[in-house]
Amino acid sequence: MSARLILGLNQYTHSAAACLLGEDGAPLAMVEKERVSRKKHDGGDVADLVEHLLEGVGAHLRDVGLVAANNHLFRIDEFHRDLDWEVALYQHRESFLAPHNLLPGVPRIELSHHLAHAWSVLPYLPFDEGVIVVMDGMGTALRDYEAPGEGYRSERGLTRAPGYREVKRADRAPYGWREAETAYLFRGLKLQPCFKRWTPEPTPAFLHNYGFADMESLGAVYSRVATHVFNDWNACGKVMGLAPWARRGRRRPLVHGPLERLRVDWGRLNAEPHPNGWEEAGHRAGYERLAADAQAGLEDVAVDFLRRLRRRTGARRLALAGGVALNCVLNGRIARECGFEEVFVPPWPGDEGVAVGCAAYAWHERERRAPAPRRAPKPFQGRVWAASDFSEALEAFAPWIESLPPTVDEAALLRWAARELEQGKVLGWFHGRAEFGPRALGHRSILADPRRAEMVERLNLAVKKREAFRPFAPAILAEQAAEWFVDPPPSPYMSFTARARPRARREAPAAVHVDGSARLQTLPATDDPSHPKGCGRLRRLVEQFAERTGVPMLLNTSFNLKGEAMVESPHDALWCFLRSGMDYLVLEDRVLRVQRFPAIKAATQPRSIPGLVFETVSSAEGECLSTRVMARGETWDLTPLETDLLAISDGERAYSELLAALREAHGARATAVRTALRRLWDLRLLSFTPAAASAAKGRTKRSTSRRG
Repeated sequence: MSARLILGLNQYTHSAAACLLGEDGAPLAMVEKERVSRKKHDGGDVADLVEHLLEGVGAHLRDVGLVAANNHLFRIDEFHRDLDWEVALYQHRESFLAPHNLLPGVPRIELSHHLAHAWSVLPYLPFDEGVIVVMDGMGTALRDYEAPGEGYRSERGLTRAPGYREVKRADRAPYGWREAETAYLFRGLKLQPCFKRWTPEPTPAFLHNYGFADMESLGAVYSRVATHVFNDWNACGKVMGLAPWARRGRRRPLVHGPLERLRVDWGRLNAEPHPNGWEEAGHRAGYERLAADAQAGLEDVAVDFLRRLRRRTGARRLALAGGVALNCVLNGRIARECGFEEVFVPPWPGDEGVAVGCAAYAWHERERRAPAPRRAPKPFQGRVWAASDFSEALEAFAPWIESLPPTVDEAALLRWAARELEQGKVLGWFHGRAEFGPRALGHRSILADPRRAEMVERLNLAVKKREAFRPFAPAILAEQAAEWFVDPPPSPYMSFTARARPRARREAPAAVHVDGSARLQTLPATDDPSHPKGCGRLRRLVEQFAERTGVPMLLNTSFNLKGEAMVESPHDALWCFLRSGMDYLVLEDRVLRVQRFPAIKAATQPRSIPGLVFETVSSAEGECLSTRVMARGETWDLTPLETDLLAISDGERAYSELLAALREAHGARATAVRTALRRLWDLRLLSFTPAAASAAKGRTKRSTSRRG
């Protein structure tokens, strides 16, 4: 393979991501760092991520011919100058100097932030001219945007559209200016900036929340609310879901337009009580009002701006990028009220999409093809997993997993799945390459029956272990969406909400949020040009479910637990499944369920998993105060009895021997030891010898009917 691959990176910041393009410019793979590290919105260096990406397509560093990157906090070229020194002083991990992070010897270019966002959508649009609007928390600093640099690209080199407007609210800012909102007219792949607003930086960017807390962009104010309520500036989706729960009444928007003269109610924000107090139920009514006011202000200002932008530019089609474009409630209003003939949001509108934009820009700059090819976005760009990856994952979790008898073919699998869903079962759905972007579109999904109103509480609390107010998306056959929702826009990537018709509220209540809306995933027919290639299996399952129930939709939510990234690998899927409340996991063509806790007999031989790391805190007198055990990247607090039980469970000593030893050491009764065994089993820290597990499996199989 010649050095013709192009690598795009969102590097050294939150939501780090990588996009690899082939010699023809077609995506080979796209992955977010969080899917590899398992840390939500993970950032920093990209060494492990790039290695994962290249390995997945059988490529090497020598095959990369050009790298393009962006970081919205600082210029990467300047950051690299002192990196050796800073790593030596332990300011950064040694992985920052790894070849897969620095890519030594590979030609490099760097893009400004909003330009990268624009290019993340430009080559993938379903129309050839219109306007792209980027709205987010903050983009590139003006000082970086204007500073020269070898290989640096900003829109300063682009021809501005007639009537271009650039807005600053003051003569100077304490720490400079940041991109807030930008609009570009485009024809083909030619961009012309037509609007840009700069927001002042009132604090240094490296303070808490990157300075978001006091910044005056639409995305930053919304993030300020997310931080206040959930102590997470990336929890904007939670704020959006919480807003409709506020009691009806007069809204007090936190921002007021027009956008060019945006006013933020800092008095209200600074006086809001109870920061980071979600766990206290008495605070939640106030949080609901705050969320509703944040949403109201965002919608009013953005809709007003876009209406005026359409009239001023004459553009008939709109594309949205940047973190604000993840607000599907706002997107629904834009599609209904702003007068554009088409509104498009890519599968990756947030900062993960910056990697896509950098790669696309670099390829088109290198090739300089005219007319340039336009490509349909393909969201399923994760790594291809080999049969050995599945077998290794299944072996690792074999003591706790039971495989059901295989089905004959996919049709039989889908019939079985539709029947189980109809009966109220919840399915983990792992198929093909993972989605790139924040939405589960049918490859890393949890699926359930939308007809059961109680399913919302079950999915939130029992399955995903998260807040009870969170809504779920209906994945619905596109041709029937209008029968269930009012004027639904095409929404194959869960980008838009629509108001539910009475039929939907009556027959699919779990798919309808408290305000009567739903975030749609419309599933086009496979021969429709807008069909996201790869979601055919989900559509076929919905068709099967519709045949059985008359309801052409399923609840679809991301395959993860609260605070965790969406699963990427078979190992991730099994580990998540074992800790959730799902009934089954469909892992490609395998159907799995959790093994029952086996009967404990005197001869049973417990075995702790390998690789456990114990951490003990003792008093000055040497008395053990607490013990923690670390395994699989997680930490658990254990009782002294549980700790000793794990320590002596070597798979060779029988339960009767362990019981005798624990009685002597702790005075423990058999019931206490069995309780400890059960907890350690549920945590997947302990299993039993194959003989004991085999006996349990035999009991379970006798009660299992064949599927298909």
